[in-house]
Amino acid sequence: MAWSLRFNALRSNALRFKAVGVAGIAVALATACVEAGAPIPGVSKGRSVEHALARGEHLPAAPEKDTVGAIAGVVTRGSPRFAELVESEHRDIVFKDEEGTGADRLMAPELRRRLHALASRVRREWPDLKLRVTEAWDEDLEHGGQSIHYEGRAADLTLSDLDSSKLGRLARLAVDSGFDWVYYEAGTHVHASVARAQEQ
Repeated sequence: MAWSLRFNALRSNALRFKAVGVAGIAVALATACVEAGAPIPGVSKGRSVEHALARGEHLPAAPEKDTVGAIAGVVTRGSPRFAELVESEHRDIVFKDEEGTGADRLMAPELRRRLHALASRVRREWPDLKLRVTEAWDEDLEHGGQSIHYEGRAADLTLSDLDSSKLGRLARLAVDSGFDWVYYEAGTHVHASVARAQEQ
């Protein structure tokens, strides 16, 4: 009796696998791996299964200001809102600091959280490299218009080896790290921004 029940169960599973096909089985296996926190067969540990962004692509597709919100005003050094900015001293992030003022290390708390998460992903992806921030809070108004940089909610990013061929992948890792809007803006950097805390 027990043998008969076991045989019927195996036969039922075989018919189910035949119905869904190989693709269905692969999807089911991947889903089970994700739910269990296990690596997906054929995908390197720590890698996203999503595509790298193409140059000129941004996620989501909506405009940046519609996604993260327009700035309330330019944050200037010494103003009350300047006191809300925080500094990043993460050991796996290189800051360009071309101004020599430390401004690139200053940013909104929400941006710092995402940058630190991205730095960890970069370290896992490329153990010999670091995330590089070329711009965060911009006090010199170099971006024109009403840039999100002026509130410290955006960062321009590269890798420490300055290899532009990796930027599409870096943009994908930024998406995976929780940035609200990511733009593979040019062959030189990735732009990533966050909404204000109350808007997330």
